[in-house]
Amino acid sequence: MVSYTLAGYRKTSESDYDEFAQQLQVMPRQPARLSYEEVKPASEQWLLRNTLSDGLAIVMPVLEDARTICALCDFKGSGNKDPEQLNEIASNQRAEFLQQEIDKKFEILEERYGIATEVKAHILSLMEITKALMMKEGVLTDEEAEDGKRRLKIRSVQIVQSSSEDSSAKPGSLNLTRQVGDMERDIEVGETIYFTKAEHIGAILTIGIFVTDVLRGIQAYAQSTGAAD
Repeated sequence: MVSYTLAGYRKTSESDYDEFAQQLQVMPRQPARLSYEEVKPASEQWLLRNTLSDGLAIVMPVLEDARTICALCDFKGSGNKDPEQLNEIASNQRAEFLQQEIDKKFEILEERYGIATEVKAHILSLMEITKALMMKEGVLTDEEAEDGKRRLKIRSVQIVQSSSEDSSAKPGSLNLTRQVGDMERDIEVGETIYFTKAEHIGAILTIGIFVTDVLRGIQAYAQSTGAAD
């Protein structure tokens, strides 16, 4: 959907934009509208801002639910049936966890329950980038930077060509494989925050990997406590 939407932004001609802009007028009438050259990057940044904010909105609930579920696994595995202890897990302990900084939440899950994700640094990077994206029309400011910049780090999948060792392969045929790695670059203060299509899709992939890692961690912990039986 991101690829399709971006393709629409980039394939729309100036005449197409003018035609639709005339049709979509509301009262009171806006005295001016963005030019064709201005609206393209503005639209892409709008999509990026909403994609990241919506995607990253699940990070905190996933971490918090993981803590609660694992604590309930301990409760069930211990054979404890005390309703007061159950209420402590679901209310007081949850409220205490909610107040922790996100770094501390990751730390608690890993130390207590063995739940870790390989994209922790990537998620934290995206959260900082998204925070900066909401400020000053998407231009990175000193307040949102560290040492005059902010590092973007995401997980990416690239299609690479490798030499084929298959003797049955036809001469000259291409052997294409998927390669998962990290994509990093620095955004400087004063620079408009912009993602390429590959970076945009990579950000979504990163969030998906985070959720998958946490869910697998919950499953493994439930099995280790016997709560999944």
